[in-house]
Amino acid sequence: MDVPIHVIRYFCVLAEELHFGRAAERLSITPPSLSQQISRLEQQLDVKLFDRSPRKVELTAYGRELLPLARRVQDDHDQLLEWGRSIKRNQRTPLLRVGVAAAGAGALTTAAIAATMQAIPHARIEMRRLGFFDVASELESGRVDVVFAPSPMRLPPRIRIEPLWLEPRVLVVPAEHPLAGRESVTIGETNDEVFVAVAGGVPEVVDWWIVDPRPDGSRPRRGPTADSVDGLFELVAAGAGVNIAGQSASRQYRRDELAFVPVSDIEPATIVLCSLSDSPNPMVRTFRETAQALSPLVDATFH
Repeated sequence: MDVPIHVIRYFCVLAEELHFGRAAERLSITPPSLSQQISRLEQQLDVKLFDRSPRKVELTAYGRELLPLARRVQDDHDQLLEWGRSIKRNQRTPLLRVGVAAAGAGALTTAAIAATMQAIPHARIEMRRLGFFDVASELESGRVDVVFAPSPMRLPPRIRIEPLWLEPRVLVVPAEHPLAGRESVTIGETNDEVFVAVAGGVPEVVDWWIVDPRPDGSRPRRGPTADSVDGLFELVAAGAGVNIAGQSASRQYRRDELAFVPVSDIEPATIVLCSLSDSPNPMVRTFRETAQALSPLVDATFH
């Protein structure tokens, strides 16, 4: 048995109005046509749905049973149509998925997104926070289109890397740590500390972040590891060790249990914009150009 959705709708409207003239007007059809459609429905179901008389129209017991089912079918159909319309809208709306790895977000990140939205007002921007070593997999899987991330890092040749700004590095310590109140520290002053670091990362990248070896040839003591920036800072807050991060971490991960102290004598991190060199998304090129136009390192060379 196949009951067309428009007949379901006719039934629901007539059940609400209980008047063929008013129901037909709402449906933009004639009363005889509505009456004919309802009669066919009753014949299909082999039950009487309405008691009709010259003075009134009433639902029968079968009609009252059918009404909630018919309304559910009508609502489901409306939702299906709306879903289809939303898919079409999204297909027509440019979408850029922006990832931020570790503490790779700063004022330029916000400015680049704002400038892109101004240039393409109907564009849709989606933000995602990524793990420190997730850049390549997230870009190559298509889950993000561009990523702001701190460098150095090791990425495959297919990924294009563009330097944007330099970010000083800070020592992350518990709030009650003896170095927490300092305006700055030197790396030598941290030689007695235990350092927590990212687990499972490229060894030379992890070494660069915790400055291993030190300028004097010494090696920092290593403690527990974590698989995310949040996990690292939980370890620091718990007193398991200290960490070195980009300065923007002091804004993104600010919490009472932590202090962020500039390290005065180590090189800064470079925040880069990563994207697939062959990205099929036309918004990637627009975003690259926007970020480069805002970048103080636009003329820099980077490898």
